[in-house]
Amino acid sequence: MGYRITSIRMSTGGTSVEHITDVKCVSDGSTTILEETVAQVINYLKTFNYYVSVDGYSINVTTETSESGREYIKTKPDSTKKDNLLSLPRFN
Repeated sequence: MGYRITSIRMSTGGTSVEHITDVKCVSDGSTTILEETVAQVINYLKTFNYYVSVDGYSINVTTETSESGREYIKTKPDSTKKDNLLSLPRFN
């Protein structure tokens, strides 16, 4: 089963680096929009596939750990130079 991430929420102050805190996604074959924290997505990536849709292509989401030890989500490299997650619409 896959989940397409459709929009993101960014951190609002309190840290020196802005980062994604939450995502909205929709399950394959469903129209129900789910709101999940990045921590939930990281945990669910052990079982489920998350992706973004860019120009008709599905780009898988994966995790990485920053130098400070914080785990975050990102897309696997593709042919575009833009950041696929940060290019998604924002929500509040």
